[in-house]
Amino acid sequence: MAMLSASVLISSAGAVDIVNRKSGKAAQGDITAIAQQSISLKSGIGEMIEVPANDIISVRWGAEPAELNLARSAEEGGSLARALEQLKVSAGNAGTNAAVKTEIEFLTARVTARVALEEDASKLAAASKLLDAFIKGQSDNFRYFDALQLLGAVQLAAEDYSGAEASFRMLAKAPWSDYKMAAQNSTAKLAFQKGDLTAALTAYEQVLSQSGSSPGEISRRNEALIGKASVQLKQGNADIALQAVAEAIAKTDPEDSAVQAGAWNLKGDCLKSQGKVKEAILAYLHVPVLFEKEKVALAESLYNLAVLWPRADQPERGLAARQELQENYPDSPWTKKLP
Repeated sequence: MAMLSASVLISSAGAVDIVNRKSGKAAQGDITAIAQQSISLKSGIGEMIEVPANDIISVRWGAEPAELNLARSAEEGGSLARALEQLKVSAGNAGTNAAVKTEIEFLTARVTARVALEEDASKLAAASKLLDAFIKGQSDNFRYFDALQLLGAVQLAAEDYSGAEASFRMLAKAPWSDYKMAAQNSTAKLAFQKGDLTAALTAYEQVLSQSGSSPGEISRRNEALIGKASVQLKQGNADIALQAVAEAIAKTDPEDSAVQAGAWNLKGDCLKSQGKVKEAILAYLHVPVLFEKEKVALAESLYNLAVLWPRADQPERGLAARQELQENYPDSPWTKKLP
């Protein structure tokens, strides 16, 4: 494998590589170069295609072991332990293909981070170590900025504020506006978690002041709208926060499940703060009904349903929510908050 400036040349030995894109139809051909900001392919008719890193959903390598796609499917379905098992097998069957081995390294770090963030906080240190090693060792890879964003999220969850701040600062150096906006949103979350509501509100306002037309930019703006509402609720302005949440729900694509789930939970928080128990329950119920794959949001909604159902004279439904939370998310912070 040869190195040319920031690009890594790849030999796919005639196999077809597939780059799945956020913007539309997948690009197919032979991957000829990998860089921090893009992947380049040569199509079957000789056309050269460059796909920006922020447009890449996933890559299927023609030379990859079969288990790697099983790992992707398991992760997509939320079976994270199964995904890690398949990734371990994939690593043993990857042969000498450096690009495939690097992809397995990233996916292993990503799934471990998801386990830590969604299921078991005791894995935060392990996830941080894997992501940090990838960032330092693969800075010329198209997964670099995704790894930075994940590392910052893991550090924030572990209350490593200085580490998270450094990761978000590096993420802000990405050349695409949606990633820059993600860095600003993450910086706002950091300020919010530290209790600096003024700084959090300022950071969210900076995102909202930017125009955006791509799906990523629109999603980041909606995230900022929800973040701003969370600050307003914390400041005691539930009515104003509800207006922002309603706007975010209306503007967010139903397929953008992470943002939608967060918005419905926040709507429940606003209504709960106003003493509107039944309305709050209806808001929280949107998450298990429509966005059950969003595990962090689901655990939060189950906690609130476990607490609120008894206040609506339906203790059996509260018990069911409690049991689901305890059985499926025993290590979640929301489970530990149960009275």
